[in-house]
Amino acid sequence: MLSLAACGGGAAADPASSKYELVQDGVITAATQSEQPPFAITDAKGRPTGFAVELMNESAKRLGLKVQYKTTTLQGILAGLSAGQYDVGVAGVGATAERKKSVAFTTPFYWGFTDILTPKGGRQNAVSDFDGKRVGAVSGSVQEDFVHREMKRVKLVKFKDQTALITQLLSGGIEAAVLGGASADAYVAKEPLRIAVKLESLQGSAFPMRKDGDPELLKDIDEQIDEMIDDGTYIKLYRKYFHDPIAADLVKERPKLTKQIMKNPDLDPSRR
Repeated sequence: MLSLAACGGGAAADPASSKYELVQDGVITAATQSEQPPFAITDAKGRPTGFAVELMNESAKRLGLKVQYKTTTLQGILAGLSAGQYDVGVAGVGATAERKKSVAFTTPFYWGFTDILTPKGGRQNAVSDFDGKRVGAVSGSVQEDFVHREMKRVKLVKFKDQTALITQLLSGGIEAAVLGGASADAYVAKEPLRIAVKLESLQGSAFPMRKDGDPELLKDIDEQIDEMIDDGTYIKLYRKYFHDPIAADLVKERPKLTKQIMKNPDLDPSRR
């Protein structure tokens, strides 16, 4: 596990050091991933970045807190939160009903697609085209659940992270990979891959937090995200990492987006 310290925009921690119950006083201990584009990745200097990371860093800055990142897997994020090792998970984590039994979630900050990827020369265009094929997904992900639920006739192969998943897809170890749409777009842009099937996601991505953690911190992070929507910071970050219009389901969860969409008609959900 790699530990990476990142200051939430350089703000001093003292003003908020006694306000929240945290693993470390005045510091948000955050679990993240190193290869989940565009939500959480490690840059050339070894620092965590991505849409979810920048959103959390800005939220922490506005709350007068620092963020210390620890890199692990998706399963490590959820298990670590349940064990009280972290305050928050910073990645694209689906807020499923099953996960809500063991961790708390903020309001979703993103809502996307579920994509099935194949090598560029693939001819599959429907879920049923993968019957009998070796299809990969990250272990413990909502995409693994999707394969179990919607692709019952495939041979599921589970991987610890997206790096291993894509490596096997490119080498022919598996014939398809199921990913969140934003991650799929990122890989298609740089690898000889294609999106064979695109389906709407059933739940949004949110920040998971300790079930027994400070409810005020969860509430305040949500409020900071809404403030970022109001002042245009959220839209600026969204445009940096995504090209699709904003999902209608996300607007329902965060209605303040309605005003921003009126100013940015290309982000209108009807264009998806």
